[in-house]
Amino acid sequence: MPRNGPGQEKQALTDTPSQGSRLNQSGQGTRLTQRIVSEAKPNGIKQRIADHEVKGLFLRITPSGAKSYVLRYSQEGRRGEAAIGDARTLTLVAARAKAMDMLNSLTLQRIDPVQAKQAAILAERQRKNASFAALTEAYSKDAARRKRPRTLEYETWLLDKHILPKLGQRPYAELRRSEIIAFIEAIGDKTGQVTANRAHAIIRQILNYALKRDLIGANPALGIERMFPEVSRERILNESEIRTLWAFLEAARANSGEGLAPGQRLGERPINIVSPAVATALQLCLLTLQRSGEIAGARIEEFSWKERLWIIPADRMKGKRVHAVPLSGLAMERFQSAFKLAEGEIAFKDRSGEASIDPKRLTRAMNRCCKHLGLVNAGPHDLRRTGRTMMTSEEVGVSYEVAERVIAHLFGSAVSRVYDRNEYLREKRTALDRWEEALRKIA
Repeated sequence: MPRNGPGQEKQALTDTPSQGSRLNQSGQGTRLTQRIVSEAKPNGIKQRIADHEVKGLFLRITPSGAKSYVLRYSQEGRRGEAAIGDARTLTLVAARAKAMDMLNSLTLQRIDPVQAKQAAILAERQRKNASFAALTEAYSKDAARRKRPRTLEYETWLLDKHILPKLGQRPYAELRRSEIIAFIEAIGDKTGQVTANRAHAIIRQILNYALKRDLIGANPALGIERMFPEVSRERILNESEIRTLWAFLEAARANSGEGLAPGQRLGERPINIVSPAVATALQLCLLTLQRSGEIAGARIEEFSWKERLWIIPADRMKGKRVHAVPLSGLAMERFQSAFKLAEGEIAFKDRSGEASIDPKRLTRAMNRCCKHLGLVNAGPHDLRRTGRTMMTSEEVGVSYEVAERVIAHLFGSAVSRVYDRNEYLREKRTALDRWEEALRKIA
């Protein structure tokens, strides 16, 4: 096909006729119709077919065959071209109406259609940046520097599951107290009251983040009291329950006795109950009275066997403070057996063998144990609460202050804590040794 000369290309870029539409020498051509729009074909060059009903309206056809309507206009000596829409979805009648609206705005209100579209695009971009989802992303980056990984994991789940699907696209500056209250009530009715309270808390924190950075003038979630009551867990195992549970965990550690699935033989791993490693971890929850996450994440470098001491680093502690745990004889033996069983630097490995187990596995294991043994449901934290309560009993005789320090609770005023950096190792060791002695008598 011969190439077009300069004159031919210029004509094709302005008023190239198509099938059924020819321009005469005076520039007056056949009126553009919907049929002409539908039947117009590409010819290898850019085409613009003028509509002689609305001045400046053109049908544009690209070499690939794409068709669209454009409006050419002039304002204050400057020429411009504004896109109107895709000819596949926009009829000629609708394109003429839009073109007339643009021309009227241009003539009466001096609104440049191209500038108006650019402003609309910018406004939409700003709206998205001002969405609650965008604010949440900024908040999460800030929270990652301050919060524990487990807390961040839970917040991410809560946001993705319950909050962002409903509030994500809302402009955060437009959120109102009534809207937040209705949202929290809906979660409480459909999902659970505790989840609703947690959702309220995270929304309040995110909006506080915006408030502190002058992104909003007030936090509408601040004036909302806790929507649903929460009853603090008070589950404490009695001596009979401790005895039953300890015997069961001992059997699980040995892969024998109670806990075998039907058809299993001694020495085979119990199925759907607890593994030897998890049974050991649950015993350590009761022996050391530390949190399940701290037990589950234990690593060999945290221990000094010679000093019978476990130093939990700050980044693994809820309070972000290093915590020293003196080990009783049985606690040290259980940790050493856990590392021997794991054959590595991680006491309780997950299935990959490269990381520690999720603390939730200990919770699920306790649920299975209680169900199997016919006990009222209890979790690893209930073991911690049980030991802490019994530690200050008359039989064990540990003081309230020392017992609180054993479980890494803050004690005393803020001023006293600044000046008192003592780890109270001797007192805590005595307390945990006494607790082991009491536990041996019970079990």
